[in-house]
Amino acid sequence: MFMNKKLSTLVLLLVMALACVMPARSQVRFGIRGGITLNELKFDRNVIHSDNRVGYCGGLLLDLNIPVVGLGLEASVMYTHRDNRLTDHERVFKRDYIDIPVYARYRLALPAIKKVFVPMVFTGPDFSILFSENAPSNYKNRKTYLSWDVGAGADLFNRVRLTATYGIGISKALEYVDSDFNGDRVEGKDRYWTVCAAILF
Repeated sequence: MFMNKKLSTLVLLLVMALACVMPARSQVRFGIRGGITLNELKFDRNVIHSDNRVGYCGGLLLDLNIPVVGLGLEASVMYTHRDNRLTDHERVFKRDYIDIPVYARYRLALPAIKKVFVPMVFTGPDFSILFSENAPSNYKNRKTYLSWDVGAGADLFNRVRLTATYGIGISKALEYVDSDFNGDRVEGKDRYWTVCAAILF
């Protein structure tokens, strides 16, 4: 509950800050996005390890851009599928999330090439809501957790957006409880790469 309040406050402050600088000429566009993820779990004790596993994602995005200064805001609602295989289990277990990333973005629109190629960098929080899983019984997935993303990309022909993002889990994604560790909880946080392509309208 405390983490949810912190996230809500952070997102609200980010949106308010960008709204203060959004002039009437700001551009608002919508889009669809899809891509692949490469996910790994990092545990707080060196007794469990996770392999990198490929997943996928897809969803909708809202894009606000200020053409003159290059600043913008991007918010998405994404379905994200993550696979994990841990060293103490032979089988892969799956986690499905609704992800809500909210990014502050800077686009460098160079006059000579801005109609063809516009590079960008971005960063912001990513709020994940679990809605499906098949984890082993001694693993407990958190229903919600928070990550922080950083990334870079480019707009092509003002219509296609390609991005690469690295995400670091801030709050734990799951915990492991077993008698092997005297009932202690081993906490795991996500580390992931996401490569996406989007079409903007």
